[in-house]
This record gives sequence, C-alpha cells and structure tokens, in this order.
Amino acid sequence: MKLLSSILNKFRKNFCKKDNIKYIHFVFGTSLFFTMCAFPQERSVSYHPTDYVYKDDLQGLQNCLRLGRGVDQRDPFFKNYTPLMIAAKEGEYLISEYLIRHGADVNARTRDGHTALMMATFNRYPEIVKRSGADVHTMTLQGHTAWSESTLEDRKIIQELLIKAGAGTK
Repeated sequence: MKLLSSILNKFRKNFCKKDNIKYIHFVFGTSLFFTMCAFPQERSVSYHPTDYVYKDDLQGLQNCLRLGRGVDQRDPFFKNYTPLMIAAKEGEYLISEYLIRHGADVNARTRDGHTALMMATFNRYPEIVKRSGADVHTMTLQGHTAWSESTLEDRKIIQELLIKAGAGTK
C-alpha cells in the first residue's frame, strides 16, 4: 500500500486533476491484475523425497527429483535417513533400484553410522542394496556391521548372502 501511495504522490505532481488520479488507479490496478493472471505463482508442495518413499509412491518420488530435490536429501523430521535407507528398511525394491540408478549414495550413514545395507539386513532385505556395491565392512559408532545386524536374530539366509559378498567375523 505504501508503494502505491508513493507512486500516486509522484503522479499527483504531474496530474492536478482528480480524474487523472482515478485513471491512474484504474490503469495500475488492471495491469497488476492481468500481470498476476498471466504469471500465476507456481504452487509448490514442499514434500521431501523421503515422504514419497514412506508412502511407497515411486511416481511422486520421480516428480520430486525432477523438480530439483536431491536423491540423497535426508529426512528433516525423522532419524536423518536418506530415501535409500528408508526404501531398504521397508523392502521397497523398485524405489531402491530407482534411487541407486539415479546416483543414491549406498554408503551414506546416519548420525550413529548405520547404512542402508545395515537397515536392509536387519529387516531381511539385504539383496536390495548389496547388488549396488555397498561396503559390507562399514561399522556404526556402536561397532555394529551388516554381519552383526544379521546375527542379532540368527538370520542364516542373510548371513549366507553376506558371506558371499565378503563379509564375516573380523
């Protein structure tokens, strides 16, 4: 409003008649209206890529990444997970493969050192991340590895997969 008043005050000096001021209001108002109609502001939904992974929405994730969000953008509200960590933890094969193909860091770590492979191993989905070349020897701050995550509940099938990948008791 102050901007409009200052513009009108400058024009008042040049136009003494009140009819001219009404005309200026009309021209300025209509030009502002049509400018807003011609260039509508894009409605942005600020979902993070991790939101789409939680919802198992591959198409939404693809659109989100196309709009410029990072493939390794961490979840700001939950445990600082990357989209790949969540997909690996939840067993989302298609989303995991999509993220890996588009450059997701398979060795990204949480604050305490967990990786997507450790989360997938603990939840019985290690083949999701292992095929991508994830490091099987990475340790958490507590000293856990993907191998120790698999031994927490005697998961023999997962241990066999990790042995084939080169993990073991070091």
